[in-house]
Amino acid sequence: MTVLRNVRILDLDSTSSAGDPVDVEFADTITAIRPVAAPDPSSAATLLPGLIDTHVHLGERSRLVEALRSGLTTVVDLGTHPDSLVAGFRSDDELPDILSAGSAASAPGSTQIDVMGFPAESGVTGPGDAERFLDWRVGNGVDLIKIIIEDPDATDTPALDIPALRALAEGARQRGLLTVAHAVTAAAFARGLDAGVDILTHVPFDRPLPEAIIERMVETGTRVSPTLVMMRAIADARLGEHADAAMEQAIANVRAMHEAGVIVIAGTDANETPFAPVRHGPSLHTELAYLVRVGMSTAEAIRAATSTAAETFGLSDRGGISEGARADLVVVDGDPLADLSVLASPAEVVVGGRRIAR
Repeated sequence: MTVLRNVRILDLDSTSSAGDPVDVEFADTITAIRPVAAPDPSSAATLLPGLIDTHVHLGERSRLVEALRSGLTTVVDLGTHPDSLVAGFRSDDELPDILSAGSAASAPGSTQIDVMGFPAESGVTGPGDAERFLDWRVGNGVDLIKIIIEDPDATDTPALDIPALRALAEGARQRGLLTVAHAVTAAAFARGLDAGVDILTHVPFDRPLPEAIIERMVETGTRVSPTLVMMRAIADARLGEHADAAMEQAIANVRAMHEAGVIVIAGTDANETPFAPVRHGPSLHTELAYLVRVGMSTAEAIRAATSTAAETFGLSDRGGISEGARADLVVVDGDPLADLSVLASPAEVVVGGRRIAR
């Protein structure tokens, strides 16, 4: 057993860290939380659950090491191939825990396939081909299904039609798998709702999201991982002098969703592409700052990367600190509710009970 001594457990349902310092004993799970016999409140560090990035792409191992050292103990891969690369990372005890979709479903001839090099098997020719794609993904041990939703009116890129999107979402649900859909315009959001996907990732920055779409998201319980840090990278890469205005629109759209009651989770789209790279690890801390900017409280933003993210993906063993929970832990100096920036420099990180060397 290992013990973290004299730590305060961050209370994300309050406005400050919890009361007295405690000792937290753990192996692969938390085995005991005990009051400190002779507490020294002045020296107690803050303990919180490991962070979850709900949208990444895997590449160099060193990037995932950096993510873990930044406090990310779980990452959700939404587009990596080959499957053997994902499997290798999953078996590496010195990396974050990985949920993966592997290759995303897209239309044949899509950017995913023709430009980004994803396998031809990821192309879905129509609703009748959805079962083949889903069987292929399940056969490779995926945890969820990623779907690329293009807006035919905004791009010449081949797009899956609504019947195909619906067949993918319904087929995934029958297999007990969540669906996460790439969508970058208001029309793509609407197509995702028509398909019945569970989570939309990214956020439009070309125009305001119509109230009707936001209301549908609330009614259906569709969640969003807006990846504002990635939207900033795309705006900078594509829009030149209009980048700042586009980013303000993206922020306004997330603010409108949050205020309406849409559940927002924290994701970055961390990747290593030369076009719009987003750094694994530190980018999640930037994303949390964006979520505060859209109107979330600091506690809500942290929950978006801990308990809310875990609940969204059915990870009942993590996202909080209690006896029996998976020992994914982050120790920081200071109170993140008073100063969110202290999360960016963890004093210690534990993943699955393993303390990570700094």
